[in-house]
Amino acid sequence: MSKPLFLGLDLSTQQLKALLIDEKAIVVHDLAVGYDRDLPQYGTTNGAMHGPGDGQVTSPVAMWIEAIDLILQRMKDAGVDFSRIRAISGAGQVLTLILRARVKMRF
Repeated sequence: MSKPLFLGLDLSTQQLKALLIDEKAIVVHDLAVGYDRDLPQYGTTNGAMHGPGDGQVTSPVAMWIEAIDLILQRMKDAGVDFSRIRAISGAGQVLTLILRARVKMRF
């Protein structure tokens, strides 16, 4: 029986990273898709688009989905045996919301 592998995906502001480890936590593959470099068709800078409003910064969700497809293709090209993957974990650190509010205080 093939030894199990475990896949971690980290969706950050500037890239999607995949780390594939074995049962002893030894890194088998370490891959990344940089949004600006690998998916230039989205026109991002540091993984984000500015505007249309003043101070608005967004990232296209389609870009994240395409990054997942691309990283899985790179894993396949690297010879990863997907049937050995027993668990997948994900983390996302891309969601930040800053609200500006004007509040009148009464005492």
